[in-house]
Amino acid sequence: MTAVNLFRDTAAPLETWTQEADAVSLPRLDEVGGHTRPSGVGVTYAEQEYHTLADEQELIWPAEGERIARPFQERARGLDRLAAGAEFLLSAREDEVRQARADYQHAAWVLSPYMRREPGAKLRYWICWPVLWFGDTAGVWSAAVMNGDLPSIAFGQALASGLAAACAGLVGAELKYIRMAKDRQRNPETLTDDEQRYRRLFAGVDKGVGIVKLIGFFSLVVVALIAVGIFNLRAITEGSAAGLTFGLLAAATAIGSGLLGYSAADEVADLLAGMEKRTQKAERRYLKLARSSAFRNKARSEEAARSIHDEYQLRGQAAGKRVESLSWRVQRRNPQVLGHGYPVGEQGGVIGRRTRRGGAA
Repeated sequence: MTAVNLFRDTAAPLETWTQEADAVSLPRLDEVGGHTRPSGVGVTYAEQEYHTLADEQELIWPAEGERIARPFQERARGLDRLAAGAEFLLSAREDEVRQARADYQHAAWVLSPYMRREPGAKLRYWICWPVLWFGDTAGVWSAAVMNGDLPSIAFGQALASGLAAACAGLVGAELKYIRMAKDRQRNPETLTDDEQRYRRLFAGVDKGVGIVKLIGFFSLVVVALIAVGIFNLRAITEGSAAGLTFGLLAAATAIGSGLLGYSAADEVADLLAGMEKRTQKAERRYLKLARSSAFRNKARSEEAARSIHDEYQLRGQAAGKRVESLSWRVQRRNPQVLGHGYPVGEQGGVIGRRTRRGGAA
């Protein structure tokens, strides 16, 4: 194997390179001992060969790195269009998140002084309201089963009547809204520029009071009908005393639902909670899109290609230095021709000048 072919093989082990360098022998003319490099000797053919091989290494290794990185580059380029589309949508989502957050922060800053609902009231409402619903359902279901109805059929009717009783109490929230609207009512001309964005909240009671009263009346009718119905069912099976007891309990459940709705109602707090949920929902959509596989795969492919290029660039430089060291090794092992070193004060053969690749000294 020739030296040129050997160094073109980037996988050749360093031991093989060293053996090849050790095999280089220059014709011996006269024995010398401890002599400097002869002034009449310029750059030898062996030095020229190894300088050229060193230059070759810095081309071969980057080329090999380009070959290995090519699949990663192709994959990254193939994801350009998909990543660009995802980036466009991500920008739109970013604007949505920024706008939702700005709206929520502005509303919280302006409207927080008008909140009247204590912390945890809404959680208490969503825990207690289903309890009242199923409590009323259980009373009707047990009475219907004791009256001889099939349990499955009785349960459906009981669930509906229990829900009707729980919903009858929702009018309590409307009554709370009316009272709080009266407290917030202000002359539109006295509102600040920030408060003008929420002018509806400061307009006071609107013309819907009559409808609320009508809904309240029907809610009382529902409570009365459920109480009378349970009274009759229990009275038939357990007597009038039991019927009256369970009828009153059913009415109390419906009224309790109304009081629960009244205590948890706060239009301003509901508005802020809705805007906060809008912000959180926008953030979740943004993060979901940001985790798109197109971004991840494209980034991985580009980083892999970059790392491979850098690695093989450094490998090429290291291989070039290694070959240069072998050139010096050839000179060291042939002192009979090239001497044992340069004269004092000289580096590379001539004072103030060092060996350059390409054969010149």
